[in-house]
Amino acid sequence: MALIIAALLLLSAPQGTDIIGLRLFAANDEYRPPVIGMDETVTVEFDVTAERAPNLRIVFRHASRDWVPDDNLFVNDPAAMSADNLLYAPAPQGVFTYTFRYRNSFPNSLNQVRFRHSGNYIVEIVDRDAGGVVVARGECIVAENTLSVSGSVSNRYRTDAEPPLDEANHFDLMLSAPELYRADDPLAIDHQWLSGADIIQNWRLTQPFRIDTDRPAADAYVDAPYRPGKRFILRNMPIGNEYRKLDLSDVTRYPNGAVAVPVGGPDVSRFRRQSRPDANGAAKLRPFTGANSEYLETEFRLRLAEAPAKNIYVVGPFSQWKALPAYKMTRDSVTGLFVFRLWLRRGVYDYQYVLGRDDGQGGVSGQDWTALEGNDFRTVNRYTVAVYYRDRRFGGVDRVVALVRGRGPGGSARQSVNIPETKPGLPVYEAPSPGWFPQGVPSVPDSTGKKGYL
Repeated sequence: MALIIAALLLLSAPQGTDIIGLRLFAANDEYRPPVIGMDETVTVEFDVTAERAPNLRIVFRHASRDWVPDDNLFVNDPAAMSADNLLYAPAPQGVFTYTFRYRNSFPNSLNQVRFRHSGNYIVEIVDRDAGGVVVARGECIVAENTLSVSGSVSNRYRTDAEPPLDEANHFDLMLSAPELYRADDPLAIDHQWLSGADIIQNWRLTQPFRIDTDRPAADAYVDAPYRPGKRFILRNMPIGNEYRKLDLSDVTRYPNGAVAVPVGGPDVSRFRRQSRPDANGAAKLRPFTGANSEYLETEFRLRLAEAPAKNIYVVGPFSQWKALPAYKMTRDSVTGLFVFRLWLRRGVYDYQYVLGRDDGQGGVSGQDWTALEGNDFRTVNRYTVAVYYRDRRFGGVDRVVALVRGRGPGGSARQSVNIPETKPGLPVYEAPSPGWFPQGVPSVPDSTGKKGYL
């Protein structure tokens, strides 16, 4: 029977030199999004289905604030931004859906990869035996700590929406830049060229809420943009709901070789329901040992009273928190349920449903993250604020010159929390305060002894 299951898995699982389970996270901590300081590392982890270990390369490409790769050899030096000597290990005995696991952290001395410049980086996995085709892609952000930033996040009602969509977060950020510009300093800042701040909600790196210095909007603007001390204001940010949780860690409940249909019945709309605390978008996967690190073909099921006017997409760590056409649900003609199947490695995942439409260019337009999931003051999100600077000396590339982290206040209207101040010269990341890890979720030590989300 075991041989039959193995054969079926090999036939039905992805074949060839396919990359599955791509994850990027900061400093070997799978709870932290891939946003790091210049002195930290980013971990790139994925599994491969191939008869032999493929000839892969990982390439980092410095990109603009809008994630467009820079055509600039000064910041995209191939010698310093690509890795050929990748560490990998064969899949454990009892695993049939993949053959090799790759896990590498950068920068490192093995590949001599180093981040000389802060900013956005597109991470590409290239198959060198297939003519250099890109087989997987992700993103990370590398930040300096050149400026001082502080601020607060508060709950406010918006007047242009009906409940519960009238509940929002309000950001008030203070930034201090030098008054004088020193051309002889490679990290010098001319405050007039600070282009703005991106506020990242949990793991949504490529879909930030934006404050532009030179393009003010009613809900996002810079007060005193021509002064060294600038105040960044963002109003009416949708809060959303706590994410849904999918726990595939129980081998008895979800045996290998069978389609994993989450117990408890199909999901339903949570538009007016508050969910339990989540892991702020993270995934906690089972250790790389034996059959417990196998992939399961998992079926998401959603029951709605009426079909929405837009498509429904499943979004989570497995999609790098992007709504993508490949994750679109279809309606079962017999049950009426919206369904989608995906191969997932055993572990615990945050996820949610998003409405939108395929834009014909590999993306999803008109995204709505609250129609099926709701919006509630009590939701606590983790926020990362990246301050961007257009550096004319490096061909006009975008640097991230400050980074600050904080959380939403939760609770009810008018509650507020301060964002801890970051100062030049100090690490951009400090040990998390109590409450960084999800509350109300059973916690056990992982392989490093740290308590986590499993």
